[in-house]
Amino acid sequence: MGGRVAILLQQRMRSEMEEELRYCYNKGCGQKFNPNENNADACIYHPGPAYFHDAYKIWNCCNKKSTDFGTWLSFKGCTRGRHNGEKPVEETAKPIKVETKIRPEAPEEVIVWNGLNKPAARDETPRTISRVPLEPTEAALKAIEAHNEQRLGEPSALHIGVACANSGCDKVYQGEQSNSEKCIYHPGTAVFHEGMKYWSCCEKKTSDFGAFLEQRGCTTGSHCWSKNERVDKIREDWFCRSGHIHLNVYCKGALPDDCVVESDGLILRAKVVHGFGTKETNLNYELFGEIDVPQSKVIVGERKLEMVLKQKGTESWPRLTYEAATSVNGREHE
Repeated sequence: MGGRVAILLQQRMRSEMEEELRYCYNKGCGQKFNPNENNADACIYHPGPAYFHDAYKIWNCCNKKSTDFGTWLSFKGCTRGRHNGEKPVEETAKPIKVETKIRPEAPEEVIVWNGLNKPAARDETPRTISRVPLEPTEAALKAIEAHNEQRLGEPSALHIGVACANSGCDKVYQGEQSNSEKCIYHPGTAVFHEGMKYWSCCEKKTSDFGAFLEQRGCTTGSHCWSKNERVDKIREDWFCRSGHIHLNVYCKGALPDDCVVESDGLILRAKVVHGFGTKETNLNYELFGEIDVPQSKVIVGERKLEMVLKQKGTESWPRLTYEAATSVNGREHE
């Protein structure tokens, strides 16, 4: 009987303690606290407001920012203080005053669609293809590291005789010593245009298919002993803002060391290795306008790859890709 009474007392005390705990509404905290133990250093939080600018999520109080929402939320607070148990009052929307006067639009606010905003001119002048630099986020690197640690204990499917999956390499796996050998391969994609065959990474053109297959690789790296699953359809979207084109490719586990994005300013090609190295998607775009390749970049996130492409001109793009305008009789016209 005494044991049962003791259990009931413990349950009652635990219930009373839980009732005493209150939720802290300070930004970046999210903990429960006991009001009787709420001292001046109990809470670590962000006192400033959050704001969003050019795909970045930023804490105004400490300027910590990230393009990845999960990483931004995980940033530790920058200020110590007391926990706050009072739920903030939601601000009611203020009535919007409608302006009846007609004002001239600023040039940067005007978006002129097809017919006035013309695509960049195309000509036969040879253009140089160069790589767009890649910048992995901290969240993406941590996700890759966690995935690799998880796979350490798994049995390997690699066996003697497996061919290297890198384009242009003809080596096969002969044992552990093969991992230390250098792989000479083509990191770019195969291009077939007007009877010519070439690799986008080095552009040694030939009309003979056999000679194309025998072209020696242009890059040295590590062998790849597993063939990635090819994924042709992948979710993507784009928008134009502040002189940049933002092209988002949604995929989990993209590997920054294996992804390749390259452009000559008008053509954009991307080899996206995702699924932590098990999937590959190749994308090709003929862009509506011209971009400045050295001033562009690719942000490799945990769940998406964002291409931030610097525009050469100032006009807004009505669409991402170039489509030659045609008249009724099929001839191109301006």
